[in-house]
Amino acid sequence: MRRALALVLLLAVPAASFAQDFTAFGPRPVSPFSVPLDPAAPPAPEWLATTVAPEMLSPLTLEVRSLSSDKPAKPKKEKKGRKKKDEKPKPAQPAGMALGPERARILLRSLTVPGWGQATMGRRTSAKWFVAAEAGVWTAFGAFRAQEVMRRESAMRTARLAAGIDLRGRDEEFQRIVGSFVSSEEYNLLVVARDAANIYLLDPYHPDMEGYRAYVAAHSLSGADAWNWGSLESFRKYSAQRKDANRAGLRANTAIAVGIANRIASAIHAARAAGRAPAVEPPRSWNFEVTPDPRDGDAVRAGLRVTF
Repeated sequence: MRRALALVLLLAVPAASFAQDFTAFGPRPVSPFSVPLDPAAPPAPEWLATTVAPEMLSPLTLEVRSLSSDKPAKPKKEKKGRKKKDEKPKPAQPAGMALGPERARILLRSLTVPGWGQATMGRRTSAKWFVAAEAGVWTAFGAFRAQEVMRRESAMRTARLAAGIDLRGRDEEFQRIVGSFVSSEEYNLLVVARDAANIYLLDPYHPDMEGYRAYVAAHSLSGADAWNWGSLESFRKYSAQRKDANRAGLRANTAIAVGIANRIASAIHAARAAGRAPAVEPPRSWNFEVTPDPRDGDAVRAGLRVTF
């Protein structure tokens, strides 16, 4: 059917061009100003030929002609468009990233004792490093705490020998006051009397002298609470010993903070290592060998061989 329609259209175009010179009642009249045809005239131009060029055909004819050709039609290319966000494949979560029971157990072990979780997975090198760090932390903590205790005892001994006051059982504030004033009389004058004056002697026209004396008597340091530093050197020594004791206490607290950080680091490392294959470490061996000396029959050679 398509080929028949194309053939009809191809024959209709030349017939339409040929019918332009004829009317319904015969040949078209010739204009008096037209030039008569000469038999010896040159041939008609190419546009009068029966062969129809593609440019002269209508779009419908060209489409029908292309349909009637033997060549198969080319398939239409699909336009490349952006994929929808919902159609993007989501990356699969690795199996080792999930916090399973075994992984949680390893993490808790490392939080309890650094290196324990690594040791259960066969990572002996990592376990040794974390255990060594933990041992160093507790060693430093014990050393600093011992320094703090010894330096405080030294300061108390200095106060008992040089100032004549026993500081055992005293609170931290009282020990600080002993190291801030040369004697208890100086403390009573500069602190107790000043506080009493600020409370009872603010009004110069109506001073409360009874209240002032009662306050001074109630808050003054005397008897077993009195002290007097015999020399400025002992006074400065006591202050320096207290500063050293406080510094050692701060270092002990820092060691505790480092121990907590070591536990957190060990737990994170163990949790990450739980999702990977266990590390394979080379075997190590220690061999003690005794062999005869080839140069002397009565002698032997002893050696220690380490394989790693």
